[in-house]
Amino acid sequence: MRAPVLLHRHQIDDVAWNALIDRSPHLTIYAYTWYLDVVSPGWKGLTVDNSIADSDQWTANSTQDTTGDLPNSEKASGYFAVMPLPIRKKWGLTTLQQPLFCQYLGIFSGNTLSTEKISAFLGALGRHFSYISDYAFHPLQANVLQKALVHFSEFHFVEKTTHWLDLDSTYAQIAARYKIDRRNNLKRSIKKGWQIIISTDARPLLSLFRDNHAPKIQGVKEYAFPLFSKLAEVLLKQKKAKIQYVMFNGEIRAGVMFLENNGTGIYIFNAADAIGRQGNARTFLLDQYFQQAAGALHTFDFESPEAAGIARFYESFGAEKRVFISIKKNKLPFPLRQLQEWRKWIHRAK
Repeated sequence: MRAPVLLHRHQIDDVAWNALIDRSPHLTIYAYTWYLDVVSPGWKGLTVDNSIADSDQWTANSTQDTTGDLPNSEKASGYFAVMPLPIRKKWGLTTLQQPLFCQYLGIFSGNTLSTEKISAFLGALGRHFSYISDYAFHPLQANVLQKALVHFSEFHFVEKTTHWLDLDSTYAQIAARYKIDRRNNLKRSIKKGWQIIISTDARPLLSLFRDNHAPKIQGVKEYAFPLFSKLAEVLLKQKKAKIQYVMFNGEIRAGVMFLENNGTGIYIFNAADAIGRQGNARTFLLDQYFQQAAGALHTFDFESPEAAGIARFYESFGAEKRVFISIKKNKLPFPLRQLQEWRKWIHRAK
């Protein structure tokens, strides 16, 4: 029997892959090939081909692991299920790590997959990778994934949360779910007299973040800034992003970038200076966006970090928590595990 096949990036059929993502019930913009090419160059993918999709040949106990050696005739038949794998090199080993600007990935198919089929992917994942820093799955896969993970003691998993807002209604219905403090702050922001600017230039947004947020956030890497610039360029070219700023007295004080894809909006990036924060500029920008998106989109993902204060801010708009699963694995050889612990100790001691 054969497990899901591990393909290198150059072996993946972009058209077939993206068409499958388009029709997946777990659709997310992060899983498109062109998005992954930016946030995780050299990524790979576990795939199940249409030619064996209806057979019992792909199971968690498959005895044959295939790595990128499908015959051309089989490649042409398309994909039944895929799992994008963001690759990084550590200590000379190929590892998995969730990239920046990519909240979750998972297993994508045109149909909802059974626990057995999810297990087939987990089994292949475990055989190919001895170290997984973290890999996050789509929130809609949380329940079936927890059932499958019971049989894989090598994986450690944690529950993370994001916040989703239902936009499949009128703006009046959306605004009625705002909490009292959010309504009051919205009124204050309107009185401020913000001027909204629609833009295709991400540089002011990055400058706002670098000057006002990065110094207060531990662990912000310098490479994140050119990465975001490249991602914004690609997203705007794909017509999947909207950048909006607010100005006061002729100066930009806050900005946001929203992603939109197949009925879902994402709050991918935002920043504000002191005047923008005091004037509730981001509340103003979000409310303006919800007025435009009400009924046109189904769901808005705030892409929440694991921070209580930020979570309360998103919940004040009526957003609800959504759990998603992130897995880890560490089966590195003993000397590498010791080196890893030593590096962690050095980092904590700084």
